Amino acid sequence: MHVHVRGMNLSYKEDVRTATSEAAYGGVTVVVDMPNTVPYINTAERVQERLREFANFSRADYGIYSGVTSDERVDKLPIAGYKVFPEDLEKPELQFVLSSKRLKILHPELPLSTKQFRNLREMWQEIASISLVSGRFHITHITNYEDLIKAKELGFTTDFTPHHLLLEEIKGDCLTKVNPPIRDLTERRKLLKALFEADAVASDHAPHTLQEKMQPYELCPPGIAAVSFTTPFIYSLVKKGVLSLSRAVDLLSKNPAKILGINAGEIKEGNVADFTVIDFEKDWRYHTQYSKVVETPFDEYSLDVSIYMTIVEGKVAYDGYDVYPIRGMNLFENS
Repeated sequence: MHVHVRGMNLSYKEDVRTATSEAAYGGVTVVVDMPNTVPYINTAERVQERLREFANFSRADYGIYSGVTSDERVDKLPIAGYKVFPEDLEKPELQFVLSSKRLKILHPELPLSTKQFRNLREMWQEIASISLVSGRFHITHITNYEDLIKAKELGFTTDFTPHHLLLEEIKGDCLTKVNPPIRDLTERRKLLKALFEADAVASDHAPHTLQEKMQPYELCPPGIAAVSFTTPFIYSLVKKGVLSLSRAVDLLSKNPAKILGINAGEIKEGNVADFTVIDFEKDWRYHTQYSKVVETPFDEYSLDVSIYMTIVEGKVAYDGYDVYPIRGMNLFENS
């Protein structure tokens, strides 16, 4: 429910075909795309152009978020909702988005966070930002347990990412640079409670070229490409006995679908025929396969399960060997 597909003028980083192929390879049947590509997606014309791009090239079912906007036409289009970035919290057009009944996704940091040195992007800024919003909000990629508690108190849903659990952000190593920053070991250990208490897990797939990631640390762009890592990682925890099978389904399928308001995430009549088949006997070491990103901090991470097959709209999108050019659909078409 949280990917940065890029595409459009950023297709050199990733595009709809490569991102959704990588998703199918990772057992993901639905991707919901963030609006911060170039051009930015927050007008009716750009939303329609973006939906056409997905309709032509997506190999998974999909949805897109709009950015914060004052264009009232956007609210009538088949979008998943709105993404609120830290800098949006100061924009007057936020009031229109807050009045919408659609889902809002908050990147939980203050506008201040984006204007200061990276080592000053502290947890209190993340927690404080949650208090600035109200209504139908989902708090994404939480980095600490206090965030989770605060969001729950205010009635919001939450997700966490594998990288905020597993990785150490090493200064000078741009591969591990993300926003919000990965917290220290103590906070990461506390965040393990999110496996049992958060509503969902999200990849926050954010691809950049290797050349961009090789820039000086202060200049290189933040983000980790992980859409194909998330599902086998969570089911590996099932095989290890850390999570129950039902909890894994809740984190990856049932709860995200409920939060998004789509007919997916459960096997029942009337839902889309999207299925992921997990091989619990085949372990492997992680690597990307179809993404334009060829190096991630998860490379060679040992996973205890693999994706046997991914089925989208009743058609085989990935068979364990190849991804096929099936056509996904916008699951928010009737929203």
